[in-house]
Amino acid sequence: MQQRLFIDRYSSKCGLTDLHTHDGQQLRRWLDSRLYQRLLSILREADLDGAILDGHPVWDSARKYEALLHEHRYLDYTMIVKEAVVELQRNADLRRQIAASLRFVIVDEYQDVNPLQECLIKLLHGLGAQLCVVGDDDQTIYQWNGSDIRNIRTFAERYPHVTRVEMGDNFRSTTAIVETARRIAERNTDRLPESMSAAGHQVFERGDIVCRGFRTPSDEAAWVADKIQTMRGVPFRDSPQGPERGLSWSDCAVLLRTVKHSAEPIVHALRDAGIPYVVKGMNRLFETAEVRAAEGIFLYLNGDVTMAELRQRWLDANVGLVDADLVAAIENLDERKSSWDQPQRRSTRGLQKTYLGFLTDIGLREERVPAGEGGAAQASRSEIVLYNFGKFSQIVADYEQVHFQSDPVSLHQGFAGFLVHQAPDYYPEGWEDAAYCSPDAVQIMTVHQAKGMEFPVVFVPNLVKNRFPSRRQGGRQWFHVVPENAVRNADAYRGREEDERRLLYVALTRSKKHLFCSWAPEAAKGQYSQASSFIGEITASEFVLTRDPEQVPARRIPPTPRHEEIQLSISFTELRYFFDCPYQFKLRFLYGFRPGAHEELGFGKSLHDALAEVHRRAMAGAILPSQEAPRLVREHLHLPFAYEKLRADMAQKAEAVLRRYLWDNRSRLSQTEYAEKTIELPLADGLLVSV
Repeated sequence: MQQRLFIDRYSSKCGLTDLHTHDGQQLRRWLDSRLYQRLLSILREADLDGAILDGHPVWDSARKYEALLHEHRYLDYTMIVKEAVVELQRNADLRRQIAASLRFVIVDEYQDVNPLQECLIKLLHGLGAQLCVVGDDDQTIYQWNGSDIRNIRTFAERYPHVTRVEMGDNFRSTTAIVETARRIAERNTDRLPESMSAAGHQVFERGDIVCRGFRTPSDEAAWVADKIQTMRGVPFRDSPQGPERGLSWSDCAVLLRTVKHSAEPIVHALRDAGIPYVVKGMNRLFETAEVRAAEGIFLYLNGDVTMAELRQRWLDANVGLVDADLVAAIENLDERKSSWDQPQRRSTRGLQKTYLGFLTDIGLREERVPAGEGGAAQASRSEIVLYNFGKFSQIVADYEQVHFQSDPVSLHQGFAGFLVHQAPDYYPEGWEDAAYCSPDAVQIMTVHQAKGMEFPVVFVPNLVKNRFPSRRQGGRQWFHVVPENAVRNADAYRGREEDERRLLYVALTRSKKHLFCSWAPEAAKGQYSQASSFIGEITASEFVLTRDPEQVPARRIPPTPRHEEIQLSISFTELRYFFDCPYQFKLRFLYGFRPGAHEELGFGKSLHDALAEVHRRAMAGAILPSQEAPRLVREHLHLPFAYEKLRADMAQKAEAVLRRYLWDNRSRLSQTEYAEKTIELPLADGLLVSV
């Protein structure tokens, strides 16, 4: 997301507006930034025919973009891989250094590797490392983003002495789910021969899998809501010897081909039934009452809503506030705004400071949030509210990271405009939340987001022709800017039915036991009025019922959410939050709240990087003298938000720290065994931290 905001801010300097479509239309700021992201990815990651693209202006634009990243000392993900490939190709010393210690290269999800990543893998293998790749070509679901299924299908032809180990046991799902999904996958011709069988403890019972059609999407959504309520409290075992527990809200997942176009009826039905739910990613976030209230803070500061309207937004959010809480908090907002023209640090007038300050002023507390209607417990609803406020904090952080140097007035005005005109549609559907856990609520997400996840109960609704399988996107695309034949395997980027069938396979196999598929025409006529071709493929299985079973599970036990250990990878600095204030730690790492940007940001990381070089050199037999401190500071100190005097002061401080460290440890550096070493600490029940 920050990449797109960066492109928007520097649309001319990064090469976006230098490009034109084949019919001469100039690419435009904001409107075409996502297209430009796609072009940059294809240009640097895909298998290209260089002769066709020779002299094309897209190369100049890409060079401008990467030069701008270097100027700001940024790397996007593709540049990290690309720079590694370039250095391995041209730097013999680096190759020797890596070859001396590299023994094994292990690649998970190999089916999703793109040509650039495959180039890196091949280079590392060429240094003498043994290569192990793990993948399932039936789960190749990112072709539209560069994944090349040919990598896994032709692996044995491209690498010597290959030993194939087939892992055909599925320990997650019942025999019925495994068999139904396998037969669907076998309809694809472009796949490796493989067998899959259920080897877990879940037992299929007639009625576990249902696929139905409905008259309207509202009827379909009401059925989903009813099924969720029916499943709540049904006995379930997570492991063969594990205790029996009652299924809870969070054991149910609704998987959609697209949340943007398909979630609305489901959301309304769950809300009407009082069923707690969360929508993964940022899709539909701005439709929640609590985020409309949070958005109102910045619209009020920009003059877009009145004080009365802001107060009403917060009262509508129903987070346990009274009018007096809001009056005082809004007065503080006005006071903060009046100080924007005073000489102060930018961090004291930043967006996150405004947002978190307002939440503090109104006295927002989990325990004050009332229970939901229709049976949603207070704990569930308060978790959902804080979870959504945390996601809004992530939006604030994304924007502030790119626009921190703007003056306070421009910063807040720009963010208010971003919230109204761009944010609701800017975040991609596969965007990952920063929170490390989810509330006890039904989870609504795309199939792509569900990859790698599993649930006792899975719903796959909206199986409508042109929705799933999805029809090819219209509008301005990458092949309107560069010749399509310049990209080998270009058709994969546009999506094919076999690719969509792989996505369906992933959706079905997320379920451990209960699976409910459905469809309803979105209109009497038109492109979304017919059942998906996948409906027939699903119902061809003898395990699938096409109407609800006459009997429903009769026995119920108390619903109990599954308890899973949370694993966090954080720094020692971040670990301090846990010891200083465990609740602050919860807000930040479990709900996803972000701290405000500040001018000293980067100092600790810079020292860490400098010391890592010291230790790597020591392990190689080169002990750096204290006189190296100034060079280490020049090469490693990066303070993206610091003003000039602070940067000079911090550089002086860093140099002093490094000089002292090098001098005090000059006799011990030769004993260095690790440049870095991960330490795992069990901090609390179910919380394992790596630092």
